Amino acid sequence: MNGRYRIGSLLLVGACALVSGVAAGGTAAGPPPRAGFTAAVRADAAETSTGQNEPQVTVDQSGTAYVTWQSGQNGSDVSKTRDGVNFTYLGYPDPATPPGVIGTGDIGDVTLAPSSFPNPVQDTTADASGNNAVFWGNLAQGGPTCAETPIQIRSAATIDGSTWTRQATAGCEPLQIDRPWLAAYTPPAYRGTDQAASHTDLYYEFHDFGLSNVWVETSTDGGQTWAPTAVSAVEPGSVQALTSTCNTIPDGVAVDQNGAHQGRIYVLWETSDLNENAAQGCDYTQAEAFDHIFLSYSDDGGATWTSRTVFNDPCDPNPPLPPADPSSCQDVSELFNSIAVDQAGNVDVAYIRRDISKPQPEYDVYVATSTDGSNTFVNHKANLDTGTHYEPWVVAGGNGGIDVVYYDTPYVQGVGALNKPAGAPSSAEWTVQMSQSLDGGKTWTQSNVSGHPIYFGDICSTGIFCGLAPDSFDWGNDRILFDDFGVAVGPDGGARVAWTDASGSWSGACKPGGSISCQTTHVEFACQKSGLGVAGQKITGCGQAKKP
Repeated sequence: MNGRYRIGSLLLVGACALVSGVAAGGTAAGPPPRAGFTAAVRADAAETSTGQNEPQVTVDQSGTAYVTWQSGQNGSDVSKTRDGVNFTYLGYPDPATPPGVIGTGDIGDVTLAPSSFPNPVQDTTADASGNNAVFWGNLAQGGPTCAETPIQIRSAATIDGSTWTRQATAGCEPLQIDRPWLAAYTPPAYRGTDQAASHTDLYYEFHDFGLSNVWVETSTDGGQTWAPTAVSAVEPGSVQALTSTCNTIPDGVAVDQNGAHQGRIYVLWETSDLNENAAQGCDYTQAEAFDHIFLSYSDDGGATWTSRTVFNDPCDPNPPLPPADPSSCQDVSELFNSIAVDQAGNVDVAYIRRDISKPQPEYDVYVATSTDGSNTFVNHKANLDTGTHYEPWVVAGGNGGIDVVYYDTPYVQGVGALNKPAGAPSSAEWTVQMSQSLDGGKTWTQSNVSGHPIYFGDICSTGIFCGLAPDSFDWGNDRILFDDFGVAVGPDGGARVAWTDASGSWSGACKPGGSISCQTTHVEFACQKSGLGVAGQKITGCGQAKKP
């Protein structure tokens, strides 16, 4: 079931700045060469049904990619690939909680993360003894420890890359849970050892269905046990806390694996303004422009948090003061935003912004970068083409290496009521694109990932409010692609991208310009096979790279 509030995992590349492809203390000069990708293939090839969506992807220390998606035939299913062409189906990781509808089993919102890499820029051989774990989570019915309440996080792990274990309810939130994201951190002493899986810290970020607070749930033993309660990740009394009251979109969690603040946890979210949240609808309507992006960080394993600002729209540069002209506030929730930390500890946040100071404003991809542990950010426009761009997902590596993927159409969408995006016509065709920078966002190269149009029509960015707004709002209403897709990189530095694809249903009258609703979806995947890896490696094939 996907009729829930879909508002707001970022994979981090565990790496060491001293051995990254870009020298520690410096960045590569100029835009990298264009990246090439393998032909798109179905990652859900074992599925006989349709409707699979919202895939997330991670890569383990051996270079094997794992893809998970929701609405699978057995629940939230998983597959893996080494070569980007052939997939092994790994099934539903949590069979103790049967798939089904809300209150009886799986309802989706999947996420993945690996244990930290022992070598940041070289694949490391692994076995089934615990030195190379992949952790998985989704929304489902809680177990007995949570009184089997309807919407909690169910977590699992694979130690051998084939079978699933450690199924558990990750915490118990009385107000229920929406959109969990997962990050993992293995202390250096355990990386690559048989004790890695049981000494990996896991962090789930989510928000609740009541206060819409941003929470973090923690395990310090690789998901075998969980803290009895989650901790609020919003600093009490901060500007971010006052502004975020009752309306947040959780956007991701990341850990500095080897950088300047090793072990620091970052969580990201976006919100509107206090007055607008209260007047136009707290929690789930999204009936206002989300014009602020905030984050918090913790240096004590998630016990306490410090909140910072990533981006304030010029309509309201000093929250929680109300904006002078709320009608000018631009939305940044095209959906979701994302966060990554590179091997030197630089923080990167990807988001969508319509800059009305431009002569012809459009929804473009921006990456905000911080070199001082998230105290200050510099904003960079990442896409090089003209059009509309949605659902940015980012990974980082080296010192200043950034890959960000997104949906892209040449059609320039306008705005509807309350500065939410207007819908695109059914003739608008979308592709998957990736922008790459190796100099901290100063210069970019854009590459086509999907190699073909993957969808036509509008993409709704208002979660469960999709299709419910009055026609007079002029919002995009179609939610066939849902709200997110994923990118990850392994030690080779090459990107693996998984997305929701509807092109397999195009035939006869079901084609661009026709009825949008005729489209059905599967999950597709492509692997970077040429160009440069995110840490500067020369990519020679999927999962293959020359040492930097």
